[in-house]
Amino acid sequence: MVVHYNLREQVLNAIGSRIISGELSPGDVLPKEDTLSEQYGVSRTVIREAVKGLAARGLVESRPKVGTIIRPRGDWQMLDPSVLEWVASSKPDNEFMLSLAEVRQAIEPPMSALAARNATDEDIAQIQTAYEGLEAVEENDEEAWARADLEFHTRIVGACHNEFLAYIVRAIRKPLYSRRLINASLASMMKPEDVVDPYESPRDEVLSRHRGLMEAIAQHDADGAERASCILLSRVTKLMMGDEFDETCD
Repeated sequence: MVVHYNLREQVLNAIGSRIISGELSPGDVLPKEDTLSEQYGVSRTVIREAVKGLAARGLVESRPKVGTIIRPRGDWQMLDPSVLEWVASSKPDNEFMLSLAEVRQAIEPPMSALAARNATDEDIAQIQTAYEGLEAVEENDEEAWARADLEFHTRIVGACHNEFLAYIVRAIRKPLYSRRLINASLASMMKPEDVVDPYESPRDEVLSRHRGLMEAIAQHDADGAERASCILLSRVTKLMMGDEFDETCD
């Protein structure tokens, strides 16, 4: 899907990405409005609105007689979807991915247990349909897999019937599906030599682990769903770190 940004959003994304990447560092002063207006070819009003957007996300603050200052990283609203997108686009490395994986491991297994307890018949049907979408993806089509995987996990989040949890998980998962990070999915990370018994291929293992999560939720097996989700995430993390995998869930 092609996303069209208005001028304010274009400038917001451009400056936000420069801050996240370190081109503009904490303590630096943003160029004056006139300079930014000329640099981006937009009006001062557009610049002013973009800077307001940065301030709302904790990236900058205005100081009298000084100007607009880049705030310390610890002040940034890291769960804001835009900030996460800028981080994902500027730093798609293992450090970032492992940080996200740790947060996901803390949240998604108990979320899966909640889905197993709260899922309605309609929720279960939607999760099953989403799983069938995973099965239908052609091998090596990483973009199609990313879309289908997002749909699968989105349906699980919906089955929790908790809007606050849904927001948090959506914010965390969104960067994983940007084009530059698709290759960090379990489906594309796993090589034939990584496959563990009793699975026959990377595709067989990945689909089986997702199917196990789906079936546990369908059976309202909260403990089974939590374990299946934990193992799935642990599999991703250990592949990223190059660690040996076992079926325990630490």
